[in-house]
Amino acid sequence: MIDVDPEYLILSYRLTYLGVPDAQESPETYPLAWRINIYAEVFAENDDVEEHSIGSAMVYTVPDAGRIDLFNTLDVDKKLAPFGKILGVLHPDILDTAGMKDLGGDLMILSSLLIKPDYRGQWLGHHVLLAVLATIGRSVALVVLRAAPPLEQDGPEEEMPEHHAAKSALHSYWESFGFIPVLEEEFTDYMVYFTGPPELSDEVLPPVTGDAP
Repeated sequence: MIDVDPEYLILSYRLTYLGVPDAQESPETYPLAWRINIYAEVFAENDDVEEHSIGSAMVYTVPDAGRIDLFNTLDVDKKLAPFGKILGVLHPDILDTAGMKDLGGDLMILSSLLIKPDYRGQWLGHHVLLAVLATIGRSVALVVLRAAPPLEQDGPEEEMPEHHAAKSALHSYWESFGFIPVLEEEFTDYMVYFTGPPELSDEVLPPVTGDAP
């Protein structure tokens, strides 16, 4: 493992967008797609400072998500459609809990966050998400993600114990940040995080313990 001080993380954000976001006229482009490259300044043995590429992330921000037709807006994208179904159809109460229908606030979808193997075990994913929320996510009231690693081969998940173990570890990792599983049979891998006071959650999540993924 290569040690990384979170204070020396460098995040490079890229957003390409045509015009002004409009959920009614352009729902297919309304979510803002942010591509993030993650670097870190690492001190070498000779005290030189090296810049390492340590990972990448993909996040979408949806402006004023509680005040639009979230289901139809996200349904135009296969990757985002399940989030629209959960929040726009099955559990709109989640948006109510976050205060998004009354107070406004953006939705953030954490589509992917990858830390390279040599840099894992230091909770860097937590630090990256905190940095994202403090920069492009300052107006975000709710963060959602799917805590399931991609399948490396075809076949039913239940026949792949390694995938099941990796998914369980990923659930625990994001629960330690404060994410809560969505209690819906079809969407058990989906989790939500309220950026407001902890009492928004009905669960008391355990403190971070043990080795970090």
